[in-house]
Amino acid sequence: MTLELYNTLTGKKERFEPLDDHRVRIYSCGQTIYEDMHVGNAKTYAAWDILNRYLTWKGYDVFHVMNITDVGHLTDDADQGEDKVEKAAREKRLEPMELVTEQIRKWYREMDSLNMKIHNVNPRATGHMVEMIEFVKDIMDNGYAYERNGTVYFDVMKFNDEHGYPKLDRRTIDDLEVGAGGRVSDDEVKEKKSPLDFALWIKADPEHIMKWPSPWSLGYPGWHLECSVMSRKYLGKIFDIHTGGEDHIFPHHPNERAQNMGREDIHEEPVRYWLHSRFITVNGEKMSKSKGNYYTVEDLLEDYDGEVIRMYFAGSHYRSQSDFSLDGLKEADRRLKRLYNTIRRAEESDGGDGDELQDLIDKTKKGFEEAMDDDLNTPLAVSKLMEFSRSINKNLDNEKNLLDKAVSTLKELAEILGLNLSKVQKGPDVNVFIDELLEIRERLRDKKEFELADKIRDDLEEKGIAVEDSPKGPRWHFR
Repeated sequence: MTLELYNTLTGKKERFEPLDDHRVRIYSCGQTIYEDMHVGNAKTYAAWDILNRYLTWKGYDVFHVMNITDVGHLTDDADQGEDKVEKAAREKRLEPMELVTEQIRKWYREMDSLNMKIHNVNPRATGHMVEMIEFVKDIMDNGYAYERNGTVYFDVMKFNDEHGYPKLDRRTIDDLEVGAGGRVSDDEVKEKKSPLDFALWIKADPEHIMKWPSPWSLGYPGWHLECSVMSRKYLGKIFDIHTGGEDHIFPHHPNERAQNMGREDIHEEPVRYWLHSRFITVNGEKMSKSKGNYYTVEDLLEDYDGEVIRMYFAGSHYRSQSDFSLDGLKEADRRLKRLYNTIRRAEESDGGDGDELQDLIDKTKKGFEEAMDDDLNTPLAVSKLMEFSRSINKNLDNEKNLLDKAVSTLKELAEILGLNLSKVQKGPDVNVFIDELLEIRERLRDKKEFELADKIRDDLEEKGIAVEDSPKGPRWHFR
């Protein structure tokens, strides 16, 4: 079977063929570490985690780099505004690097809770300042950048004439508007050769805290420069896959591409496949703190296990617009419980003399791989797992070695989606017991014996089982 991935650069699915037959090099744009990871960030990281896991399962040696941005990402996402880290640190009355240290620790904890694989390298922008300055020098030497009053700009028009820009977002340079990547001041426009030019190195204002000496000024790198430098350092001047969110399709990734090609002065594309995930909406609206529909990973982990969240993410395709809801999380929780219940029943079964599972195992593995080969179609892959789970339940009288093989296959395929299915415990079906307790509680409530009914709920809460009353009856989930 052949893996096909949707390449944003060409606008179509393409057969995946790595530069090296056995090794795949991936760069993923990571967190700007000034604030907590939200559900949209997590969905994107989960998509690239699944990509990593699936390629590894297919037999490739994957080298995966995800950066941490701790300087240079300005509030206007272009060359204007305040550094996001500095602004957040000031509001919290912390030193910028103090905030960064706290946030990085939290980010790693939450990534672990979501069962994300450890990346080979998580480079920080502030740790690569020497390389960034040298990178800018090389771009200038090749004639693709110029300096104005201590700030260095990339010459977009010259690059476009030779290599095409922005290209990734399916537009031409004539389609772009001034300030398309963020607000642009009148003074800045006057300094540039073209209003579309973007900053590689920015001269710092006197009050700016994070700044470094360079041949041009005491300043700091442009946001786009960081990823070019770190991807090239760890993956080489040409590598296999670059991933990010749909907001990176312009201007971040076109600017990265321009910098990489301008630095080498080459016509060969620096990245073979560009992959982008779609945003999450909440109840049909863009997630926003001001609208009160903003969910952080920390919020969700208070009520749901990280594995439930991963099951939820796997239920939508990385390139599809997905609408986040707590009801969706509850459904993911129920799906996960069904898988766990299947494993428990299969492991506790004494088996029999049936052999139907062998064909079902082979069919499931083939169907799962076909789904994943189709641009990582995780919703279809999840449906294959759920169908296989039902088949196992119907064939508990199969030979014990086949039951064990089926459980092993279920766990193996689930692991590709970030589910480790390791929490199965021997003994009675806890889910059934809890449901029966809640039925007793409902009968007590009907009899107006509220004190005893409340005690059942409180005792369950103490055991980590959250109970919610709804018009359709009580619902519960493990905290």
